Amino acid sequence: MHNIERFSLYVALTAMTALAIDAVLPAMLLMETELGASPPFFTPQIITVFVFGMAFGELIIGPMSDAVGRRPAVVAGLTVFVAGTVLAATADSLGAVVAGRFFQGVGVAGPKIGTRAMIRDRYAGTEMAQVMSVIFTLLLLVPMIAPAIGAVITAAGGWRGVFWGYFGLALGLGGWLWLRHPETLPREKRIPFRFGRLKTNSKAVLRRKDVTPVVIATGFVFGAQLTYFAVVADLFGTVYDRAASMPLFFALLATGTGVALLLNVRFVRRTGMEAPIMAGLVFLGMSGAALLIAAALTDGHPPLALLLGLAWFGFFSLGLLFGNLNAFAMRPLGDLAGLSSSIIASLSSVVAFVFATAVERAADGPVHAIALAFLCAALLSAFLILIAIPQVSLGRLLSFLRVGS
Repeated sequence: MHNIERFSLYVALTAMTALAIDAVLPAMLLMETELGASPPFFTPQIITVFVFGMAFGELIIGPMSDAVGRRPAVVAGLTVFVAGTVLAATADSLGAVVAGRFFQGVGVAGPKIGTRAMIRDRYAGTEMAQVMSVIFTLLLLVPMIAPAIGAVITAAGGWRGVFWGYFGLALGLGGWLWLRHPETLPREKRIPFRFGRLKTNSKAVLRRKDVTPVVIATGFVFGAQLTYFAVVADLFGTVYDRAASMPLFFALLATGTGVALLLNVRFVRRTGMEAPIMAGLVFLGMSGAALLIAAALTDGHPPLALLLGLAWFGFFSLGLLFGNLNAFAMRPLGDLAGLSSSIIASLSSVVAFVFATAVERAADGPVHAIALAFLCAALLSAFLILIAIPQVSLGRLLSFLRVGS
């Protein structure tokens, strides 16, 4: 397998998570219209339950890939994803779609976790960092184009067409991996799965006061973004009656996160991770507070330009936080890094699901939900970060601002 083909496969497998979340967004209002929404099932659960399922998959796939190899773990995940996709595509109720999305979430952990493990097996040191950097830079494009792809498929084949698109993508990538990519974990390096070991190592990770608060804070930050995903179809389709322009607005806001991720390399090199984390929380809180005031003064319908400007600022803040919080949580874990990545991803996904569900239910409309999510995520995360990282200070924030200027 040539390097270009291998690299393309890694990008495609890694992109599945974003595609599974973002491409379905333009179809959500059509699902609600055709299938209806009544307790206990609501349209935003199409997004939030997917992440809840992903939390289970992330906890399983890591140890599984260490025990049986990377390829079987990824293919097993894709198989579960396909099963969930078929369930959702053939559903005659919103509850069945939500159930299908749960299994899609469980399954997508296969390519998400397994691909990172394959990269770690094949590359080391600076080369691995370079490969991951290029992959994640390319992935910045996915949130910008995925809703547009979903909108085109929805226009041609209805909301079920989006799920059949997922079906074809998963089958194609699974076959490509199995036929063309060799196993990267030799048998002599495999670690048999033992529940006792998982339990012991999980306790060792979660008892660390310099890790668990950061992981929970990461979940709140992810939950702020997840809240936006859950209400974005209603936001642009109902509140602003601009459903056709939703992919364009979605792409515009995604550039905020992209710009921050690209600039973050410079910030971290000059100030370390603590300053961008603190700055991101301050900016996220400011964005949420401003949106909350705007929503209160306009009965939940601020001018579209104002909404986009404040939300872009919030997504720029999220871009400063995502990578830094994950890296900060992993930094003290040393030899437990492999298992810890699964635990951290799983716990943060659970926190994000609970947080987004609670905010979406408590909020009075989509704008209020996004504002509340940004503000609450910033405040709660800041409290936890001050516990875990006592060296965070105003001086570090000022040093970050000087670098940014």
